[in-house]
Amino acid sequence: MPSCTDHLVLSTIDGAADLLIEELRAMSSVRSIRQLSAETVACAVDGPWDELVACALYFTIAVGDPGRPAVEVPSLSWMRRFGRVERLPWSTNPVVAEVLVRLAKIRPGDRVVDPFCGTGTILRAVRRRTPAADVIGTDHDPYALGLAAANGCRELARAKAEALPYEDKSVDRVVTNLPFGKQVGSHQLNRTLYPAVLRELDRVLTGDGRVVLLTEDKSLLQNAIQRHRALKVVRQRLLKYNGATPTAYVLTRTQAWTKRTSKR
Repeated sequence: MPSCTDHLVLSTIDGAADLLIEELRAMSSVRSIRQLSAETVACAVDGPWDELVACALYFTIAVGDPGRPAVEVPSLSWMRRFGRVERLPWSTNPVVAEVLVRLAKIRPGDRVVDPFCGTGTILRAVRRRTPAADVIGTDHDPYALGLAAANGCRELARAKAEALPYEDKSVDRVVTNLPFGKQVGSHQLNRTLYPAVLRELDRVLTGDGRVVLLTEDKSLLQNAIQRHRALKVVRQRLLKYNGATPTAYVLTRTQAWTKRTSKR
């Protein structure tokens, strides 16, 4: 890896820059960190780039002195750093997956499920971030599961998200990219799918569990959460990339659920 002092510009997605800055601040060789735009962060590096190269919250690095155009370093692109993987047109953007995983606050030993895992982008992000987690993916599409297996995902099962093959209160974290109704599914189908998925997540989630759901069908999900009442939104994060503007919703148990279970 390079070992010198360089001024760098890192490109990410709109909605991830603050997380990228947080991780850069924890790196011993990185200094002079500042956000240039919604999608770019500048910094200076003194010494090895190992920590910087291992960071998964950006796509590309460009090198350039202050006031001069930066020149991208092709060998440090996302693809070169993390390898080529099998994808479908609706596969989760890899940096988006990294954002969702950070919002989930996964702990070593947690059982983490992606019930719409597709080709496994989120599963791989969980494994990269928390290697000691128990990472499981389910999907109703056998072809997508085959691609996920080819991408190195191990624990996979064919199942519908509204009928997961897990016991009650056995899942610590759920992280998933819901069907928006654009490339996959439809708004009409989501009217029944979203409430059914919330009921199932309520069933399998542990008492201190945490759910991260990404969607552009926002009003529909918010209404379904309000009607369900066992889960509540504790955080939201708007993401913008490739013309899409989905929101990541972080859910935990409600006080009403805690009172209900304590009476049993």
